Amino acid sequence: MRMQENLLTTDGKKKSALLPWIPGIVAEALALLFCILYAVRGGTGAVMYLQVPASALLPFTVPVYGVLSKKPLPTVLASASTLFVFLASDLGSACEFYDKIPCWDLIMHAYFGFLCSLFVFVFLMRWTDGKMNPVGAMIVVFVFTMGIAALWEVWEYNVDRITGGDSQRVEESIALGKSPVADTMEDIMIAMVGCVLFYLAIFLDKLKGYRVFSRLFGFHGFEKPEPSSEEQ
Repeated sequence: MRMQENLLTTDGKKKSALLPWIPGIVAEALALLFCILYAVRGGTGAVMYLQVPASALLPFTVPVYGVLSKKPLPTVLASASTLFVFLASDLGSACEFYDKIPCWDLIMHAYFGFLCSLFVFVFLMRWTDGKMNPVGAMIVVFVFTMGIAALWEVWEYNVDRITGGDSQRVEESIALGKSPVADTMEDIMIAMVGCVLFYLAIFLDKLKGYRVFSRLFGFHGFEKPEPSSEEQ
């Protein structure tokens, strides 16, 4: 009986250790599948065969951080990252949804803003042990999310210069009679909308007693930090 219990415990630990890696494995499998579909459809962009599988590495950052820091992050972060990679890279780039669906780029940047806000919030919760001033926490989330959105635009600009692409849609903006930086500014502003949607998600969950955030992230509400000895 004890041997069976030990075996069940060992199997349970193996499954729990493997779980955080599953979203990344799924993301890479989908990336390879869509690379094949891209080739079958006659895709000739060599960069695409590097971009799509490389983007699928994003979900692996969650379990890798857990291993290196010995403080595992919620697996839902990896799952949310996998969904983003699927929508933005597999469908958006490989299947050309960015060109076929005019609002696809805006949807992705809104989701990007929401996802960044979620990551920043979880890290902030870990760094402060959940003792956060709600106003201060929301300001930090906003500032970091906007900073990440701006860095992403810098990344796109440099990739365009190296590969000769136009991911920032400069040529499209000029053709439409708009400012060459219109797409960049719109992307950052839409990321801001994603951040606001994150605020809304927290507020709605608060009305339900933080049922979702407590289950997924262990967050049960804002706790005011204890005053220092000097303040006392």
